[in-house]
Formats: sequence, structure tokens, C-alpha cells
Amino acid sequence: MTATPDPADLIDRFAMGQQEGHPYPGELPADIAPWHCYLLDGGHSLLVALGSLYAAGVDPGAFMVPAPVKTVLRAGYTFRDGYPVADLPYDPTLGLVTDPGDDEFDGGPEPAAALHRLAVGEPYNARITQWPGGMGQLRLTLSGAEFVLPIDAPARHEVKAFGQGTAEFGIVSFDRFAMLLYRFTDPRDSNPKHGLPWSDAAWEYHRQAIAEPVELPAAAVFPLRLVLVDAVNGVVQALRAVTPPQEFCDALRTAAARQQGVQRDDARAGQEIRALYARHSSVDLLLQAEARFEALRD
Repeated sequence: MTATPDPADLIDRFAMGQQEGHPYPGELPADIAPWHCYLLDGGHSLLVALGSLYAAGVDPGAFMVPAPVKTVLRAGYTFRDGYPVADLPYDPTLGLVTDPGDDEFDGGPEPAAALHRLAVGEPYNARITQWPGGMGQLRLTLSGAEFVLPIDAPARHEVKAFGQGTAEFGIVSFDRFAMLLYRFTDPRDSNPKHGLPWSDAAWEYHRQAIAEPVELPAAAVFPLRLVLVDAVNGVVQALRAVTPPQEFCDALRTAAARQQGVQRDDARAGQEIRALYARHSSVDLLLQAEARFEALRD
């Protein structure tokens, strides 16, 4: 007998960037209410199975996505095998396609420009006050790439190394994800424990495509904006921009194109990422990097 799907468990698995303490401001139908979640970059959402992808007996990661509450309620839904199923537009390249006007963030609609006007000492996003510490996030946009690194109450030497020190990067590409490798050091600081040692951040094409299009400038090279955020309060601690060489920019394009051609399967991607972590450290992965670059101290 097939077990009844557990909304809380599935939300934990497939609703990336989930934020606690954000009840829906309106009244939801009782049957769909347990599937409500509030996402860092998506606001009030419902975790649903896409009608075009749903298949009984397969891992839910192959068909479940968070979608704006308004989108789901307008389109309607049914329950199949315990899953809420909605016929929503899904593009293999762009991911879930929804009307931006359906997005609901606490405090009102999310202003798109708020993610682009940044300053040290101000919130990265006024509506996000807490971040998952240590989980770096890469975005690929028409304005260039952006890497946000949230750290719990970063120390002074960490802020200095990130904002003014030497930044080093590598990229390793796989079918369902890419690993951005990074290190920040201050050559003028003789303490070997200072700075930020080699670490990594997983990036998944289809994860970003759910929230926003995955795009990159047509120019041969483009900027990489680096943002250090205090994970405790969401305030920007350091901000800088570097320009990767063309080899690195091309490696990012190739990584995106490689994943775009593979069907979305969040569960399998997660399994492969965990397996990679079990076998290799960030330093090990450097040996596999398709491209690396170093931005010297300011």
C-alpha cells in the first residue's frame, strides 16, 4: 500500500529557501492549506505536482514545484494519490511560467529592482531578515553573475578578506548541477586561520529557473558581483565586483546549457550532490575545475 504523501516532509525536501513564520494572509481551502510555504525568493507558495509531469510511482522530485498561491487557486487543482495536482505552464527551458503579478511577499509585491540596488550596511532584501548561514547562492542574470555568501555574524577578518582581499574561484560542471568553488584571503594578514578557506556552493539550473530566468549577457566577459551578507539579520557586510576572464564566463555558459538539456529532477540532483560531498572536499574538486580565476587584492 502506498504511503500518503506528507506535505511537511515534501516541503522540506523540495521548497528551497523556505522561511518559517509567514502564515498566508488570506483563507486557503482546507485541503490545500497544508501545502502552503513561504519562500525566500518566491513569497507565499503552494507545493504542487505539475499535471504535465505527474506520474504515479516515481520520485516526487520529478514533478513537484512551489508555485504562487494565486496561480494555483486560479488554475484549480485536483488530488491524485494524495498529491495536489495543478495544470500550470511549464517550459523545459524556463521552468515554471507564472505571472509576476501573482507573487505575494509579506508587506506587498516584491519590487524586482530591490535585488539589484545594494549598499553595505543595508539589507540585501528588506523582506528577508534571516538567511541559511554558509549556503552560498549563485545567480546567472542578464546583468551578469552574482554570488551571495551568507555567514552568521561574520568576523572582521572575514569581512575584510571578502571585500578587499584576494578572491579565487573555480567551476566544476555536472549534468544536474555545478559547483562554484571559492576562497577569500587577505595577503596582508599573517594569521593562517583568517579569511575564508576553500568552500563550495551548488548551483542548479532548474532551481533558479523556477524563480527567475537563467540568462547571461551576450558579451564575451561579464561581471561577477560578490555580496557578503550577515545571515543573522540579512544586512550586506561587503560588496564588490570582479570581472572573470572569458574562459570562466564561457564555463558558466556551458554549465547552464548542460543542465538545461537535462530533465528536472530535484531529488536526483540532491542525491548526486550529497554523494559528491561524501567523496570529495572543495580542494579535491579544484583538480576537476573546468576553469579557475583569481581577482587580486584591491
